[in-house]
Amino acid sequence: MSGIKGNRRTLYTKKVIKESLIELLQVNDIHQITVTNICNKADINRGTFYSYYKDAFDLLQSIEDELFNQILVYLVETPTKDYTDSLLNKVLELIAENKDLCRVLLCKQRDGRIIDRILYIASKANLEPLFDNSSEFDKSYFDYLIRYSVGGVLAIIQVWLENDLKESPREIVKIINNINKLNYSCFN
Repeated sequence: MSGIKGNRRTLYTKKVIKESLIELLQVNDIHQITVTNICNKADINRGTFYSYYKDAFDLLQSIEDELFNQILVYLVETPTKDYTDSLLNKVLELIAENKDLCRVLLCKQRDGRIIDRILYIASKANLEPLFDNSSEFDKSYFDYLIRYSVGGVLAIIQVWLENDLKESPREIVKIINNINKLNYSCFN
């Protein structure tokens, strides 16, 4: 039983450390946050912190990895034909569950590294079948389409986060899909 209790304690400690960093990131840039700041906020000693993470940057990387790995899991689980509804809704629900973190990553930090990670995930999506039957789509434009789409969706998510998630994830899916339809109809 002690292994289970220890595991529960470890999970709790890591959770408190992560929450403390996210709280600090709401008012400070990552470069301004020290391990001491995190430990004081989490009410732990530095030795405990260092038993899990090298520094604040390592902790932030770990938090980002958890979020983006979950999105990759959703991507693999979701059939291509359901990307615009089911996948998008799952990702938006994940963002809603992690709104403080996502607000920091997507609105406050505005780090090019985050955009690169999002583009990497988008590149892993099997989008080709969506355009196989379209005679109007030139596949040489595929990279442009990905960047354009990611930029637009990210802008909508940023507004949603800045407005404190007034709409549900399902409503944001509808907004994104309606904007895509409008955009498509305007240029065809």
